[in-house]
This record gives sequence, structure tokens and C-alpha cells, in this order.
Amino acid sequence: MNTTNSIRYMLLSATVVAGCAGMETRPPASAPASAPADSVKMDAVLIQAESDPLTGLDGYDAQQLLEVGNQRYADEQYAEAVKVYDRLLSIFPESDLVPSAVYNKGLAFEQLAEFESAYEAFAKVVKDYPTAPSHKQAQFRVAFNLGKLERWQGVADAFWAIRQRDDRTPMDELEARVGQGVAMFMLKDYASAEKEFMSALRFHDKESKLQYLPAEYWVGQSRFYLGEINAQAFDEVALPAPAAPDRDWTATMSEALEHKCQLLLRAQNNFIRTIRVGHTGWATAAGYRIGSMYEKLYDALVDLPVPPDLGDDARSVYREEVRDRVSVLVMKAIKVYESSLQMARRVGEKNEWVDKTTEQLERMKTLYLATLDS
Repeated sequence: MNTTNSIRYMLLSATVVAGCAGMETRPPASAPASAPADSVKMDAVLIQAESDPLTGLDGYDAQQLLEVGNQRYADEQYAEAVKVYDRLLSIFPESDLVPSAVYNKGLAFEQLAEFESAYEAFAKVVKDYPTAPSHKQAQFRVAFNLGKLERWQGVADAFWAIRQRDDRTPMDELEARVGQGVAMFMLKDYASAEKEFMSALRFHDKESKLQYLPAEYWVGQSRFYLGEINAQAFDEVALPAPAAPDRDWTATMSEALEHKCQLLLRAQNNFIRTIRVGHTGWATAAGYRIGSMYEKLYDALVDLPVPPDLGDDARSVYREEVRDRVSVLVMKAIKVYESSLQMARRVGEKNEWVDKTTEQLERMKTLYLATLDS
């Protein structure tokens, strides 16, 4: 069977939301049906007396095995696809189709959620086949699978390597910058993460003036994680418990509450900008996070005990003031949750954030009714 030395790879543009950083799914690589005479290289052909139980073929060459493996993949028979690709690799180790088989085996392992094996396959393409057409895509898949394995420094290194390529496109650059930012966020290096996300947004603003970039996913992800950086800081601010009468608890409490509210507003600003980007996945996540922050502030205020130095009348006033404040927070959370769910229903979005929002909305409604009865 004739094959060319240069194997073409077909790329699928469907995007999936994946944990630390979204990645594009890739269908198996395939070989062209024919080639010019001056570039033909003949692979060996294996002939058997009986049909091979794995492939159903009496004889085959490397290209036929690749096609059978790809068909198994298309039929969602991923474990069988791996076996076929391995057959190609073991019988035709010198074939030009080996990089395709290794890459496609990595894709099949991804579908089987065997991320360590997938990482090893893509890392082999990156290391051993630097001139393969799939080399750049293999680098992205390395980053994706390392993210699944929560090896965040490896993710950051993989995206940095992509950014050094001379053949990277603006979309490659944007995806790599955002992915590196997510890795730094997961490593809790929030300053570096913020720097990467802001640089990604500036890069997008610049490039989108020159050409159309279908980048809602990456821009939305950048905005979402910028909100998350402030949300993390919000979580770390603890409201001080009432102290003994000789301490100025009121001033300390007011300062902490003001700081916590400022961080909430900064996070909310980025989450709202996430929603405005228009990617429904990140928008529903952002809507949930806004509501959850108001909910956390509610919980923090409710959990504070009454200051020990207050008399009976003052205690009553204190409790009523807290109730009024938490009622406002509960209503804000309810409105954000309801708005997020309305948007999700309008576009038919179903994801974990929608489920979480639905669950928390019911809790907030119950709490609001409780504040009315108190």
C-alpha cells in the first residue's frame, strides 16, 4: 500500500471544558490515499493463512492497520483501537505511520480516562518525532493530560514550550498563555497567574483587531480565574470574633468586613465580565461563584457570636442589625443564582455549575424564609 512520508492530520474544532484548562479534542490522524510516484515508500505487507481476529483481515500493511484503528476509535471501541495501534507499532516499527499510531493511541487512552498512559503516548511523540505533523498538537495534549494528573508544574512547562515554537498561531499563543496561568493558579502562585491572565487578555485585544479570533472560551477562562484570585483572597479574610470589653472589636470588625466586601466586589467585577464574554460554560460558573460568595459572607456573619459586653437591649439591636444585613446578602445570592439559571435554560446549558447553582438556590430560598420568620 502506497503512503507518503508526510502524514496529514485532521483536526476537530469542538471544544470541551476540562478542569484546569480547556483543550480541543482531536480525532485520529490519518494518511492520504495516494502519493506522487517520487515520494512513495513501500511498507511491508503481512499475509496470514487465516483472518486475524483483532482486525478481521487476512493480510494488512501499516496503513490498513491505522485505518482499522481509526475506525475502532470512531466506533467508540477505544480499548480495541489501542490494541490495533499497538499491533502497527510492533509489526511495522519503521513505518512513517508510527507517529500517527502513537498519537492516536494517546487519544484513545484519553477517552478511556487512562491519563497516565495518554500522557506517555503524547510525550513520546513530542520527544521522539519532532518533525511529525502532530508534534504541536501532542504538546497541547501533554499539557492537558498532565492537568488531569494534577502535575501543575509540568503543565506550566508544557505550555511554556509551546510558546517557544516559531509556528504557533495567535490561537496557540492565547491558549498557551491562559493554560500557563491556570497552572500557576493551581500552584497557588497567584501573582504569576494574574500576570499571565492579564497578558493573555492584552494579547487577545491586540490580535483581535487584526483578525477574527474565536476565543470566547479562553477569554472567559481568563476572566473567571482573575475573579477566582480575588475570591481566594476573600476566603482568607476572617471576621474577628467579639473580644473582651477592653478591646476595640467594633473597629477591627468593621475594617475586616470592609476589606472582605472590597475583595468580593473585585471578584464580582471579573465574574460579571466573564459572563459578558458570552461563553455559556464559563458564564454559568461565574454566576455560581458570585452567588456563592454572597452565601459565604452570609455564613460568616451568622456564625459571629454576640459581643460579650452588650446589655440586653443592645444585644437585641445587634441581632436585628445582623438579620437585616444577612437578609440583603441572601436576596443578592438568590437574584444572582436565578439570573444564572435563566441564562443556562435559555441556551440549553447543562453542566456541574448549573447543578450546583440549582442546589444552592434552594438553600438560599429556605434561609430567606427563615430570616422573615425570625
